[in-house]
Amino acid sequence: MPGISLSETMPIMVTQTVAMFLMMGVGVVLVKAKYLDNHGAAQMANVALYVANPAITITAFATTFEMEKLIDGAICMVLTWAFTFVAAAIGWFVYRERQRISQLGIMISNMGFVGIPLVQAVLGEEYVFYVTACIAAQVPITFSYGIWLISQDKEEVSPRRVLTNPAVAAVFVGVLLFLGSVHLPGVVESTASGLAGLNTGLAMLVLGSYLAQADIRGILRNKNLYLTNFLRLLVVPLLIVICMLPLPLPTPIKLALLIAFAAPCGTVTAIFPQMFGRDYRFGAGLVSSSTLLSLITMPCLLGIGLVLF
Repeated sequence: MPGISLSETMPIMVTQTVAMFLMMGVGVVLVKAKYLDNHGAAQMANVALYVANPAITITAFATTFEMEKLIDGAICMVLTWAFTFVAAAIGWFVYRERQRISQLGIMISNMGFVGIPLVQAVLGEEYVFYVTACIAAQVPITFSYGIWLISQDKEEVSPRRVLTNPAVAAVFVGVLLFLGSVHLPGVVESTASGLAGLNTGLAMLVLGSYLAQADIRGILRNKNLYLTNFLRLLVVPLLIVICMLPLPLPTPIKLALLIAFAAPCGTVTAIFPQMFGRDYRFGAGLVSSSTLLSLITMPCLLGIGLVLF
């Protein structure tokens, strides 16, 4: 197993965080210059959620079938469901019927933008598949309970709407592609990869547009911002470390799971509130602040995981 050190993880995390904030900055400029408004940002968010995000899943799973990958990937998915339930339970226990945006931020982490580059560089390219399995497992939860948490509308999470959601449907398609060892043809692979590459840029531009309209001082005075970050960045991943200690899994798999759940708040923490008329500015504050704080928390958690696993 490759060694993990602070000198390896910090440059990757700093690069990803700086890139995130630069892209957010472009979103801020676009709003200030009146090139982007709420309607345009909402449309961009839809493209990210329902086109780019599914493309990521499909391109990641369109690979050669291996029984070991199937077993370990299935374990990652089952553990992701369990750990996401733990995170959701923590959010509900702390906030109950209050602060639903905070509960979403505690439950859903930014596995893709932060987790994938870290796993790729620190553990190796072959372990990116397992982070993608975690992302795929969390998608149905995100687009069912996550949407209900913010919308409070049962119609939004009816079985028909959830199963026909492009992001959810892409998970089933991706699994079938993997089971059949189907590799996408050249032009299809190029198309899917190009669409997948839109995901981060679109999400960050949308978040930047939200921040451009936000009362930053007011957000920073909100004590829930700090409590939510504490729960998302420390309490949840530390509990996951404890849960994984007795499991007979390879250390790299455990570390990949830890990286996925130690990541900052997912972008849906801001995007879903905007879609359903909630306080998306607070959600954007959660995403940006947790990303900055993760520069401190994630290397520490990785160190703890390396020692204990």
